[in-house]
Amino acid sequence: MTGASSGIGQAVAQTMAKNGYIVYGTSRRANFETVDCGGASYIMVPMTLENDQTIADAVTYVLDKQGQIDVLVNAAGSGIAGAIEETTVNEAKTQFDVCFFGVISVLNHVLPAMREKQSGTVINIGSMAACFPIAFQAMYSAVKSALFMLTLSLRMEVKPFGIKCSTVEPGDTKTGFTAKRVFTKKSAKTAYRLPMERALYEMIRSELLSPGPERCAEIILKVARMKNPPARVSVGFRYKVLYALSKLTSWRFKERIIRAIYLRKDPPSDAVWTYEKQFKEN
Repeated sequence: MTGASSGIGQAVAQTMAKNGYIVYGTSRRANFETVDCGGASYIMVPMTLENDQTIADAVTYVLDKQGQIDVLVNAAGSGIAGAIEETTVNEAKTQFDVCFFGVISVLNHVLPAMREKQSGTVINIGSMAACFPIAFQAMYSAVKSALFMLTLSLRMEVKPFGIKCSTVEPGDTKTGFTAKRVFTKKSAKTAYRLPMERALYEMIRSELLSPGPERCAEIILKVARMKNPPARVSVGFRYKVLYALSKLTSWRFKERIIRAIYLRKDPPSDAVWTYEKQFKEN
């Protein structure tokens, strides 16, 4: 389980441990410590997704201890915000390094063990942002879209080996992800101040008012237990309905709806987030 030190990853580690799974979580600051979660526990293993050797070492450690990996949950994530024009290639790469290339590297090391056992389940944590792109978070939407397509291809490749794959796509969730969101350097003096402020305020407001990661963790547990999980699982009834409706409408119509939600309303005077608060302008 990647990204198990906080947010959805941590909630999944706790939920699966409480339901009888032997859980190994990973994070860059882990040190093989045992984490108690109320009647159950899991072990945290050091891994940095931008460093292939640490991934190899972590997978080897788990295989040496258990002999197999039955379920892999790729939950590590990060978010970068800013206008596409004001996002450098290197900044975009940091988004993909963790959320896409890091996933590929983990799969490189875990899939051989699953193939040998002729069984296993891979669950990638995507996002509804793959279905509903939001202005000024293009890199996040792009990486989650890429992750879903990777999952679709992976399902076909590994099915003959008894391996199952699925993408679980949460919508807005209240986690530490909101506070950790990174802005591109040029955002501090952006040419897009008003629309960016509108979009980010609405996104952050929604995240802070949303349920925590526990519901998502329960869904991931359910997917892990499925004999034949679907390619895509939305978290929450509202998002299931939105996804279903999105398949019946044109992109032109969806864009109008997204613009109405995120780009037409100024933040109120007591907004939880504003451009000025973020960049501490005088």
